[in-house]
Amino acid sequence: MSNDITQRLMGMIGLCAKARKLAVGTDIAVDAVRVGKAQVLLVAFDASVNTKKKVFNCAKYYEIPCYEIPVATGDLGHCIGKAGNTAAVAILDRNLTKGTEKILNEYNQETSKADTGSREV
Repeated sequence: MSNDITQRLMGMIGLCAKARKLAVGTDIAVDAVRVGKAQVLLVAFDASVNTKKKVFNCAKYYEIPCYEIPVATGDLGHCIGKAGNTAAVAILDRNLTKGTEKILNEYNQETSKADTGSREV
């Protein structure tokens, strides 16, 4: 089921790109946050440690939401029409941000349900 949520998330990010409401790339996304255009930051789960640190610190300083998404850098680049890898993007539209956060909340609920099972230690 998480694959369905990942596909929906990639579709929403692609929609943001098509609407030209997406800042693509780590530096451009961080710059969009600094000038006050970004509503939310999204970073791929397999981005480098330095990239994640840069993005999360920027989001914390400017007090905007930031999510590590279950999409690889290659898939993130592919869903927005780029040939290479993309580690981070920023969504610039409030309504598209709401739709994206709704999908991310569904993903978080699904993963928390999966984590509640018993485990052997």
